[in-house]
Amino acid sequence: MSTQSRNTSDDAMPASGTGPEPDRSTELAEKRTALSIERSFLAFERTLMAWLRTSLSMIGFGFTLVKFFAYLEEQRGGEVVGRFGRTWASDTVGLTMIAVGTVALVVAVIQHKRRVDALRTMGLVPQWNLAFAVASLVAVLGVFAFVSLVSGA
Repeated sequence: MSTQSRNTSDDAMPASGTGPEPDRSTELAEKRTALSIERSFLAFERTLMAWLRTSLSMIGFGFTLVKFFAYLEEQRGGEVVGRFGRTWASDTVGLTMIAVGTVALVVAVIQHKRRVDALRTMGLVPQWNLAFAVASLVAVLGVFAFVSLVSGA
C-alpha cells in the first residue's frame, strides 16, 4: 500500500517542484493564436491601403475633371456642349467623384479603427499605424479639395 500511495504523489508533483509545466501543445496554440491576430491586423492594413488607393484615384480624377472642363469652358468662352446638344455637367461629375472618394475613405478609416480595436481586445499589441495616419490625412485633404472647388477658390 505504501508503494501505491507514493506513486500517485510522484505523478501529481513534477520533478522540479515548481508546479505543473505548461503543455507544449498549449504553448504552440498560444503562439499560433498570436500570429493569427497579427496576420489579421496586417490584412486590415492592406484593406485600408486598397481603399486609400481607390479613394485617392477618385478624388484626383474628380479634381482633374472639374479643372479640365473649367479650362475648356474658359478656352471656348462658354459651356462645353456634347454631340447631342447636351451641356456637360463636369462640375457635378467631378464633385461627385471627390465626395464619393472622400466618404468611402472616411468610412474605411472608421471601419479599420473598429476592427483594430476589436483585435486589441483579443491581445494585439498596441503599435503605431502608418496606414491609418496616411488615410486620415488624405480624407482631410479630400474634404479640403471638395470645399475649395465648391467655394470657387
